[in-house]
Amino acid sequence: MSTTAFDLGEHVPDTRSLVTWAAVLNAELLLIFGYVLLTPRPATDPFLLTFPFVWLNVAALVFLRVRPAPADRRRTVLAAALAVGYALLLGYVGGVFGTGGQGTGLRLVTQAPPGFAPTVVFSGATLSAVLIPWKVAGYLALTYLVFVTVVDASGGALGGVLGLFSCVSCVLPVVASLLGGFAGVGATLYQAALYQSYGVSTAVFLVSVGLLYGVHRFDVTVVGRLRS
Repeated sequence: MSTTAFDLGEHVPDTRSLVTWAAVLNAELLLIFGYVLLTPRPATDPFLLTFPFVWLNVAALVFLRVRPAPADRRRTVLAAALAVGYALLLGYVGGVFGTGGQGTGLRLVTQAPPGFAPTVVFSGATLSAVLIPWKVAGYLALTYLVFVTVVDASGGALGGVLGLFSCVSCVLPVVASLLGGFAGVGATLYQAALYQSYGVSTAVFLVSVGLLYGVHRFDVTVVGRLRS
């Protein structure tokens, strides 16, 4: 069970971890430079080239450092069921998959910045899916944190609820289109949403992970405080 005790030593990385993450970051920089130098007409926006690795690295940290508390089978099954439902909702709202398609089948997109490629795209008669590495990794990390939170029975799911809105790249253009029908400003809001959605979604993703990790690690919930 999570506790409110804070041990600074647990959060100071050891030498092996520092060396490992230095190697990972160097490899990611090499991927970016290789893409820019070897790809005809590459994207050169620094944020566009780097933010996917924020999602990927944070997701990796979540899976490496977070472990659920021991729990009985009933609670584990309940947590898994809720996490699967959360993942399906997040994936659908976030555009990872949807109903309907053009029936073009399966293809692999490789001509894109690292983190965007390789993207798996499937379009069938009744189902479509776009599996972008950074988004899939981030959504799986949020799903895992929701699972851990339910297993811990900490009583807090604020981070999970907030995580649903990390797909603003889909939500904001839809809202903008609806507003445009009444206010005549749909096109302007639509462009603004597309331009800023990656930054906003990344910020929300980081906040969501932080909240869920806080619930798990420090029991920062009303239930936890009453219990203590």
